[in-house]
Amino acid sequence: MTDLTFVHITDLHISTQDVEGEMLLGDTTAVLKRTFSEIRRMNPAPQFIVASGDLTNRGDAASYEILKSVIAAEAPDVPLFLALGNHDSREGFCAAYPDLHGDPSKPYDHDAVTGGLHVIVMDSSVPRQIGGYWEEGQIDWLKARLAAHLDLPKLLVMHHAPMVDPSRPDLAWESLSESATEALRETIAGHNVIGILSGHVHLDRVSHWYGVPVFIGAGHHAATDPLDLSEHMDMLDGTGFAIGTARPSGLTVTYVPHPQKRELRHRLEFEVIRQHLAAMDAAE
Repeated sequence: MTDLTFVHITDLHISTQDVEGEMLLGDTTAVLKRTFSEIRRMNPAPQFIVASGDLTNRGDAASYEILKSVIAAEAPDVPLFLALGNHDSREGFCAAYPDLHGDPSKPYDHDAVTGGLHVIVMDSSVPRQIGGYWEEGQIDWLKARLAAHLDLPKLLVMHHAPMVDPSRPDLAWESLSESATEALRETIAGHNVIGILSGHVHLDRVSHWYGVPVFIGAGHHAATDPLDLSEHMDMLDGTGFAIGTARPSGLTVTYVPHPQKRELRHRLEFEVIRQHLAAMDAAE
């Protein structure tokens, strides 16, 4: 494989902005337009773009239509691979993109070969859940896709990154569950997976997970303040994207921040999240 450049964007949170009280912390449509403008300046130009979930803020069809219109008008003319996140809705996505996914009862898993790289996109979102899981059949699908194009390196894309600290089950909502993480680890072992691209936690973060680099992007909505994550998450003014370069030696990712003030926009208490998760468990 020769050197291949691509772009990773995440947590777009596109919205019609017509819902009072909704926690939308900025003009995410304008941010997406800015990102596409920056991408068009890249030299070398990227061979594809990956969007790793939370494409919209509440999963409604109208917001997906805004996303479609911005992509059609602003995006560079390269392949764009979409993943779904916990803020997305399969019903809304299918309504807007019936050519990509026609069955909202099933996860949106898909793959493609581009530029000598096998890109595998998995739907780690589960309806009405914050954290990530695999539904029945997804791991078998992944095994089959990993067995295809054995000569090509694999790039995995999913909204929820693997859980890196199983000793903190109280933080399972910010990643794949422990069981889903273990299933992924066992499945990709022995395969040439050069990296995993994710989002969800609004942080620029890199983990070395059982020999596989995991790259999380802060995204287009707001940035989590990493300086104090004891009992709350402070969401700051901060957005950006990442440039990936796949080489025979491995994967390099460079984070590209937009101009930002890092001002506090919202504080999310972990206890509120725990109460929300408990209420969802009780309702099931």
